[in-house]
Amino acid sequence: MPRRSRLYNLERLYEIDNTNKEFIREIISAFLKSVPMNAGDLVIAADEKKWEKVYFLAHKMKANIDLLNIKTIREDIRIIERNAKAKIHQEQIIDKAKFVNVTIQQCAKELQEDFAINLHFDPEHNHY
Repeated sequence: MPRRSRLYNLERLYEIDNTNKEFIREIISAFLKSVPMNAGDLVIAADEKKWEKVYFLAHKMKANIDLLNIKTIREDIRIIERNAKAKIHQEQIIDKAKFVNVTIQQCAKELQEDFAINLHFDPEHNHY
């Protein structure tokens, strides 16, 4: 059966360490524990027009997006970071933050399914 297309691509991780499957799982677990929550916080910060926080979160998420090669939002996170720092094109930031969040949440779901990593989000405390 052919593998479904995924939002992520692990080629960069395999370039770093192709033999250590536990290393790959650790990176994915770390991603799942922080990036989906950061993506949700990004939307909130953008809606509240807290541009310094938007910049900080976008900057923080950028390396993870690159590491997992999430191409659909690779440029968007850079635009968010750049525009939030300059405090320009604010409506575009809000729209792109929402798209990044939806993409990250879907990617997290795919990773959890593909690697059988079961993290349960606690919305009351906003963490896993």
